[in-house]
Amino acid sequence: MFRSPLGVILSLISTVLVVLVAFVVITGILAFSGGPGACTPGGTAPIEDNDANAVAFDAKWDQMDVVLNGGAPAFVTLTESEITSRANQFIKEKGGDIGTVQVCIYSGSGATTGEVDLPVGNAKFKATGTVSLDGPHPVAEFDDIEVGNIPGVVMDPFESAVEDAIQELLNDIDLTHTYTVELQPGQAVISGTP
Repeated sequence: MFRSPLGVILSLISTVLVVLVAFVVITGILAFSGGPGACTPGGTAPIEDNDANAVAFDAKWDQMDVVLNGGAPAFVTLTESEITSRANQFIKEKGGDIGTVQVCIYSGSGATTGEVDLPVGNAKFKATGTVSLDGPHPVAEFDDIEVGNIPGVVMDPFESAVEDAIQELLNDIDLTHTYTVELQPGQAVISGTP
C-alpha cells in the first residue's frame, strides 16, 4: 500500500511525539517513586536532629569566631548531629527548595540526603562531595548526585536542580573569616584564620 509523503511525515511526527511523551512520563515516575534513602552515618553515634544540637553548633561556631576576631587562629569540631540539626534549622528559617536533610561525614568527603522541590513535585536526593569555606559564602563541591530512581543518562537536569537548590541556601550564609574543612568519620574539623 502506497502512502502519500504527507502521511509518512505525519506518522513519523506522531511516533516521535508518542515516544517523547512516554519518555517524559517514565522519567517523571522514576524521579518521584522512591530514590536514595538516608545516608549512613560516618561515625559510631546515630544522627540526632534536634534543637539542642543546633544550639551546640552555634555555641561552638560563635566561640571560634570570638577567638578569630581576637586575631588568633582557632578550630572547632562539629558532629554529624550538630551539622544536621543546624542545617535543618537554617532550612526552616530561610526556606528554599530543599526539605529536611541528614548530613553524614566520612574520611575526606560527606553526603547529604533529603528532599528537593522540583517544578513537578518533590524528589528524594543524595549528594556527595565536600564544601569549601574559604570565600564569602560556602561552596558545595559535588562528586555525585542521585535523584529519585532516575538513571544516569537523563540525570543532568535533576542534578542541576539539586546543585542549584543547595548552593542557593549556602549563598545565604556569610563567612567572616577564612576556614578550612577536614572531614573525618562522623565529624568535621573547621579551622579558621583571622
